[in-house]
Amino acid sequence: MSELAPVRSDPDVGDRSRIHAELIRRSAGNVLAIPPDGPVLRRPAQHRRARPDTFRPVLGGRDRLLVATATAGWVAFLVAFWIWWLAPQHRAGWVGLIVNSALLLYLSLLPASFLITVNRLRRVNPALKMPRLRVAFVVTRAPSEPWPVARRTLAAMLGQRYPHPFDVWLCDEQPTEEIRGWCAANGVSLSTREDEPGYHRLDWPRRTRCKEGNLAWFYDTRGYESYDVVAQLDCDHVPTPTYLAEMVRPFADPAVGFVGAPSVCDANAAGSWAARSRLFREAFFHGAFQAGHNGGLAPVCIGSHYAVRTAALAEIGGVGPELAEDFSTSFLLTAAGWQGAFALEAAAGGDGPLTFAAMVTQEFQWSRSLQTLLYGMVPGHLRRLPWRLRVRYAHALLHYGSLAGATIAGLCLPPTAAVTGLDWVHVNYLEFLLRWGSVAVWPLAIALLLRRRGLMRPATAPVLSWEAWLGALSRWPYVAWGVTAATLARVRPRTITFKVTPKSRDGMEPLAPRLILPYAVIVLMMSGAALAGERTDQAAGYVFLCLLAGTTYAVVALAIALLHAHEVARATKVHFGHALRATAARPLMLGITATLPLTLALVSYPAYAIRAFAW
Repeated sequence: MSELAPVRSDPDVGDRSRIHAELIRRSAGNVLAIPPDGPVLRRPAQHRRARPDTFRPVLGGRDRLLVATATAGWVAFLVAFWIWWLAPQHRAGWVGLIVNSALLLYLSLLPASFLITVNRLRRVNPALKMPRLRVAFVVTRAPSEPWPVARRTLAAMLGQRYPHPFDVWLCDEQPTEEIRGWCAANGVSLSTREDEPGYHRLDWPRRTRCKEGNLAWFYDTRGYESYDVVAQLDCDHVPTPTYLAEMVRPFADPAVGFVGAPSVCDANAAGSWAARSRLFREAFFHGAFQAGHNGGLAPVCIGSHYAVRTAALAEIGGVGPELAEDFSTSFLLTAAGWQGAFALEAAAGGDGPLTFAAMVTQEFQWSRSLQTLLYGMVPGHLRRLPWRLRVRYAHALLHYGSLAGATIAGLCLPPTAAVTGLDWVHVNYLEFLLRWGSVAVWPLAIALLLRRRGLMRPATAPVLSWEAWLGALSRWPYVAWGVTAATLARVRPRTITFKVTPKSRDGMEPLAPRLILPYAVIVLMMSGAALAGERTDQAAGYVFLCLLAGTTYAVVALAIALLHAHEVARATKVHFGHALRATAARPLMLGITATLPLTLALVSYPAYAIRAFAW
């Protein structure tokens, strides 16, 4: 197929009032306003119900009983823990009890959403008849993304085993002559907003340098008029031959407006610990957790690939705002009354972050984007949702802020007690760990069962891994930075540019020392508090916790630098020592320097502990 000319008579699409008029017409009056935060939709919404045969249970009866029993065990031991924790003899003071209890309450309830969803696991009914719909299969490409990567994805898109006709499209920001020629020779239609200033606006809708603006041109010129369903991919996510069939099948139910799928970023996992960290850490989310939202709890689309019913998308004014356009689009479609589905068996593998720098950039951008949605678009639409979905979306949007706040609070408590001599609570630390472990073992047992049943994505991902732990320990400072950046942007608005995740290594790419700085600061803070605490005999337990935290983050800082050099050496085929000197020497020295006071505190601790504990 050749490149098609746009179908639109109004050239002044950059004017917000004219865009508003277009969206009102296309949405049949459902879009009332289009502020930069996102559309304002008419209320009330008509909430559609999925048909009874759309979803089927994932687990058999015996497994469902095991999951329910383990969940009951978690509840029982959690209640027992809190009865023990709140015993009067454990209270050293009200401030310490309240602060520590608030932190523990957050941590103890973290598994709740996981346990709720795994007790209602559902998949799309494979017996549903494939609907005969007008389908477009679309991949997007930014100028920084290599053409061979997109070409590989397009070849897989053309090779789908799908029972009805469908069209393949490339939405390319700046197509070259090579790209145009390849598309023409292979029957791929080309959509580009390259010379359309109205689709390079500084804010939503039709925003420049982001996927939303790229796709908006396609939908406005062809998508809405020519297709019933559009399945869209990032250029690095290569679909398996049955992918399109799995994504379109749920649309047999007229209540389904969007379909999400597992975002498995495993293509470069062998060469990047950061990619494996994300892959393993999110394996339950992209499997059992999302499947547990089928049938009423609103699964979310993941930006790397999802599908929409064009009539539903038109009703909300098009693809949603922000870098997290996947989340905002899912939320708006749900708020407009459409049902979502999660296609557990739809497989498309893509690239994860190649480096630690790419990983934390993603964490920063995602947390900033979701926090921006929390401040802007979401609150005005929550009233359109039933209470269960209000709680569901509030939980999702508060995740980053609560993660950052809880981690900072948890790191501040031990050094405060060590320096001041304050005793937060009177509990035996070993007993605390045993009781806490008795609560944590139940979700872990469920996780192992679900992995055995192949419900992680990828199915072979480990439940526990050093990559996931290192990623979890290292990501939160950049999550906190993203939340802070979104908050500051509400006070002093400014234009923000989104950064595309690199799809290839840039030779001997250096690791910036500033990326290690947060962990070095933590090590120094904990070491200083431990040394101060060792001058008294009042806080030996908290001094130990300071040393434990300091040692942990010293390992984090050193591991990030050494792993970066190791992966660069392997990718560029140079000696490890050369790669270390060229790319990670400064951050490694920063980490080593931070460990010097920690070493002093560790050496001093045994004698101090003997004196403090009167051994």
